[in-house]
Amino acid sequence: MIFFETAGQARAFLMLAYAGFGAAVLYDLLAVARRFLPRFWPPLLDALWCLLTGGAVALALAAGGERQVRLYILLGLAFGAGVYCLGIRRLLRAAARRLKKK
Repeated sequence: MIFFETAGQARAFLMLAYAGFGAAVLYDLLAVARRFLPRFWPPLLDALWCLLTGGAVALALAAGGERQVRLYILLGLAFGAGVYCLGIRRLLRAAARRLKKK
């Protein structure tokens, strides 16, 4: 059994991987903003994240040519977020710590 049976499914997977990566980056940026804003802002930032991420997922689904959510779509989102969280995020945090020490 082949994981991707059509090229459209592969394109949709990659588009959603990009969307998952972007959602993780946006979440980290908003987490930094939460530290500097008053107490009533975090729920608003969470709602903003949900709206922006939902829009990005809808656009990625449309660009990938998909009309329904399937397992590989969810796996694409998780893969993109995982690439950011397990790889690039650690590098960025290590660089920030080094800059903070200097």
